[in-house]
Amino acid sequence: MTKKNIIVSNESIYSNEIFHLIQSNIQYITKLFQSNIADDNIAEDALKSYYIDYYLSHIQHNGFVSFIENSDSNSKIIYYICEGLKSIKAFNHLQLLTNALGINKQNSNLLFLFDNIFIKFQKEENLLELNYRWLINHPNLVTLETDEIEIFLHQQIEKSKEEKHHTKVIKELCDIVNEDFLRVTAGDDNNIYNSSWYFKTTQGHYYMIEKNKQATMYNSFTKEKVLTSQVKNYLINREKSFFSNLFNYKI
Repeated sequence: MTKKNIIVSNESIYSNEIFHLIQSNIQYITKLFQSNIADDNIAEDALKSYYIDYYLSHIQHNGFVSFIENSDSNSKIIYYICEGLKSIKAFNHLQLLTNALGINKQNSNLLFLFDNIFIKFQKEENLLELNYRWLINHPNLVTLETDEIEIFLHQQIEKSKEEKHHTKVIKELCDIVNEDFLRVTAGDDNNIYNSSWYFKTTQGHYYMIEKNKQATMYNSFTKEKVLTSQVKNYLINREKSFFSNLFNYKI
């Protein structure tokens, strides 16, 4: 099994309650979060399902005003919800959320109108049902017995505790350009003279080339250099910077 797998219990698959399957995924991810496992070590599609349910629950219980106040500044949560709505094909809900996010905070009273629209859309695009249907048909869904889940959970937690050097470097680059790192998407660390990694943030896709103790970040689409920075010795504590002598920084 890999980090792309969505882990749920066998019991949840055969349950008559469709929420049990979604809840099983939520419970697994919650245990990872409680063990301080970063989201880039969790299957992205599992996180999409997780945050779709978070969004549904929050809107139903507290409405758009509360949701925007609590989540608007968290670009990762918004990213996973929007990408999740795309994946389950809830396009009306996606447009509604996009419109809500675009409302000026001075006009936040308008968000109360969105609550009624959300209820209407739920009749046409029920997020619980769409989430379930997408999840149960997902090619990377893995069903395990309860004891097997605990074993795999422990293995994943132990494996994810030690962050890879290239991930540390990429996260530092993202910190410098003030973007929220999501995950590494591809790469090669076998060539010690030209280690290259593709990654994405909530704002775009990039790649990093590390050579001669320098890390250079490029935009994947334009190939434009975003920044180059010197890589210091590998430090365990991310509170200490890996970089010095920043130059050629572009926004």
